Amino acid sequence: MISKKYKMDRFLKQGAFLLLLLGASSVIAQENIKSTDTIASGIQGSINPLTDNTAVLTGIELLDESFPNSIPLFGSDVRMKIGGYVKADFIHDLDYVGDRYEFELGSIAVEGSPERELGGITTFHVKQTRLNFDFRSKAKWKNGKEFPMQVFLEMDWFFDSDDLKLVPRMRHAYGVIGRLLIGRTWTNSGDLATLPGTIDFSGGDALYGGRVSQIRWQDSFGKNFTYAIALEEAGGQIDNPNALDGAFRAQYPNLAGNVKYKTENGSSFQLGFDLFTLNWKGSTTTPNVTETGYAITGTGRFAFKLSHYKDAFMYGAGYGKGQAHRIIALSWDGKASGVITENGLDLSPSWFAYAGFNHYWSKSLNSTVSTAWAGTELSEDQLDNTIQKAGSVHANLIWFPYPRISTGIEYMWGVRENKNGIEGTANRIQFMAKYKFN
Repeated sequence: MISKKYKMDRFLKQGAFLLLLLGASSVIAQENIKSTDTIASGIQGSINPLTDNTAVLTGIELLDESFPNSIPLFGSDVRMKIGGYVKADFIHDLDYVGDRYEFELGSIAVEGSPERELGGITTFHVKQTRLNFDFRSKAKWKNGKEFPMQVFLEMDWFFDSDDLKLVPRMRHAYGVIGRLLIGRTWTNSGDLATLPGTIDFSGGDALYGGRVSQIRWQDSFGKNFTYAIALEEAGGQIDNPNALDGAFRAQYPNLAGNVKYKTENGSSFQLGFDLFTLNWKGSTTTPNVTETGYAITGTGRFAFKLSHYKDAFMYGAGYGKGQAHRIIALSWDGKASGVITENGLDLSPSWFAYAGFNHYWSKSLNSTVSTAWAGTELSEDQLDNTIQKAGSVHANLIWFPYPRISTGIEYMWGVRENKNGIEGTANRIQFMAKYKFN
């Protein structure tokens, strides 16, 4: 039997070794990091203070000797940065919203529905809390030219289901070799840098694209231009009102790309596109059919000086056919891409648009006002309760008592309209407290 004294001595020795190791790591880290614990005056509007979405970098952009806030991994040339934040949200619905955690416009109860009579509810959660790991290194060709390598992983706890509310969710998982990216991250045709900064996680519900698995090539040309082209995982939502035999089957990847113009003051404009197929496979009594869908998007951010600090105007819009499954507001009921009938597959034309203004009242006080709308043209074969149009308005006030700490309140109003013209509106108030640790 091992004595209690021996166990205690071993515990103390292990504890001392761990403290020594942490101390050494801290010293090394302090010698190799560049502090980002300040917000330089005059540049606040160039990066929205609430987004905290890590930019996808490739090529020479990754060859940063300082790699701020990173530490070396012992025994290798790899450096690692741990990032993320803790965010607590306190939500009060004045009307019925089916999604208690995001202001999902598709979940608003329309007039005359049983849910409409239930009214609002109060919800506390910390599901948006986020943790990421960024590993970077570099290698050399035989000619001595360096190229970067990166692995990026990020997770949160934002499953909508109450049963999964404490289960980790993988947001990003990708690797970069030079200009080639392989893994899961934001779609090519969207542009998170132009989304208005809202406390609500859904971002106004006109977010286009989302995160997908992909193979991407990303590069720059000229001083201010970049481009990216990718093969991405396919998706679709086919409405089947007549219960025909068969199912949607993704057969080919989505081709997505963008060209982006950026200025030194933080302004930008991006033109994106998607080209894909939607495939329905049925029995002998149901048609096997393939239709081609597309989307064109334009998004921008205009940074300017209204006071001592930079403000920003953000905007975006897009149009396509068969792509509504990639627009949050229209994808709620799972019928967004089109409808299958005995006559074939009819793809739905759809659009989205959003705009927002981000203003600094002072160095530590910020506000965003934004609106987002989306709509689709439904087939006469689709049911009357199918979502046809949705829109929202958000307004918030955020206080940064310390650069890594923020708290604020947001009011939001939304509307959902069905094919038959019946609509429902909802109001929500959301308070948050957030601590960003890197």
